[in-house]
Amino acid sequence: MAGEGQKEIIVIGLGASGLYSSKSALNTDRKCHVTIIEKRDFDQFSPCGLPFVIEGIVDDFEELKHIVPAVKGRLDKLLSHEVLAIDSKAKKITVKDLQTGEEKLMGYDVLILSNGTTPINLPIPGARELLGKGVHFVSDIQDASSLLQAAKSSKMKSSVVVGGGAIGLEVAVGLAELGHEVVITKRTEPPLPRNLDPQMGKHIVEKLVSLGMRVTFGKGIDSINGTDKVVSVTIDGEVIPCDIVVMAVGMKANTKLAEMAGCNVVKGSVIVNNKMQTTVPDIFATGDLVGTYSRMDRTPATMPLATSAFRQGMVAGTNAAGGSTGYPGVMNTFLTVIDGLEIASAGYNLETAISLGYDAIGISTRGDIKPHYMPECSLINLRVIVEKSNGRILGAQAIGEQGAGWRINIFALAIHGGMTLYDLLDAELAYNPPVSQMYDPITQLAEIGLKRLKLPPRECVEPFFPKWKE
Repeated sequence: MAGEGQKEIIVIGLGASGLYSSKSALNTDRKCHVTIIEKRDFDQFSPCGLPFVIEGIVDDFEELKHIVPAVKGRLDKLLSHEVLAIDSKAKKITVKDLQTGEEKLMGYDVLILSNGTTPINLPIPGARELLGKGVHFVSDIQDASSLLQAAKSSKMKSSVVVGGGAIGLEVAVGLAELGHEVVITKRTEPPLPRNLDPQMGKHIVEKLVSLGMRVTFGKGIDSINGTDKVVSVTIDGEVIPCDIVVMAVGMKANTKLAEMAGCNVVKGSVIVNNKMQTTVPDIFATGDLVGTYSRMDRTPATMPLATSAFRQGMVAGTNAAGGSTGYPGVMNTFLTVIDGLEIASAGYNLETAISLGYDAIGISTRGDIKPHYMPECSLINLRVIVEKSNGRILGAQAIGEQGAGWRINIFALAIHGGMTLYDLLDAELAYNPPVSQMYDPITQLAEIGLKRLKLPPRECVEPFFPKWKE
């Protein structure tokens, strides 16, 4: 606990945003005291790595764990502890020791809520009844470990993955690698609909099918069947035998504590301003818990990704400790890898851009990432979402075996800077045959886009000679 004269900052939750909240607070106010409260009995882990342990790329779940060192007199960790209640007027919380059952009151000067999300289970017959009896989540080490053990000991070697997001796709690949026949299903047609346009989503379906999976996007799941264990699922009236069902349909924010404290919660998210402050004085919120805003136009937005969580944590910790900094907003910069295929996006897809009132268009191209004479030359699919009137970049998507991730990072910076297709065409990108093209697919896409929009070449308004020394 804080000593006399020390500001006491309590962080609830030790995910990416909770960790960086504590680090930033300690760096901003060299005298403050931070207490982190976490329900787990270990410090931190990398949830994005869970599917890759199932696939066998990472050897063990233990490798995903991280230790956060305590700082004598400044940082304490209360592991295996749970916050039961918040009294925001008295600025006190009720904390329970999960090992001893003891409850105690703790006072705070500033509170940071970083208590994350819980996986969603579909309201269909069998989903709740057979949880732990063949129905699995992949949200933490315990869940993922249970799935891996079940997959290895499965007699049927048949799995159904429900959901077409990153976790669902990555886990499906892992189960296929373990020798399972995999069916992957979701009620809507395109995979990753928040990130990709349908034109790009079809490349993912082709990849999944090439790996031997059955894809039933657009049909969904009606029921999970069995008495004491899963024996089959019913998809669009068809009964499919299986003994493992992975529920990967999304997460819901743990808003109970925030609501108890009086914070404004809208559509399942805790609302914060650009300093990560909630509507209750001296309470901040970060990470998957919060609803924030788009970097492009300040419209409401969420982004349940680690990259956003860590940035939000840095902002919240700085401001909680007396500093003043702002969160720039989300851009939904995203990357996943499916059996070596990089799938990446940034900004808005076309449907989202149009729904927000933009007069937007999507422009696509496909090109080699290296000169044709180089070995291991592969194709990349690129798509950019732009305003029709001026070519301003609103979003981008990339799918390829190599180079999709770094090209999306270029697009992300372009979106952040309010750039247009003209700027991409003018950009001087690095070229060397083993790595890239002289005429990169990004440059190709910019040129195609300007032609498609019938925009003229950028005008040279001020011809000049540089001043050379004789």
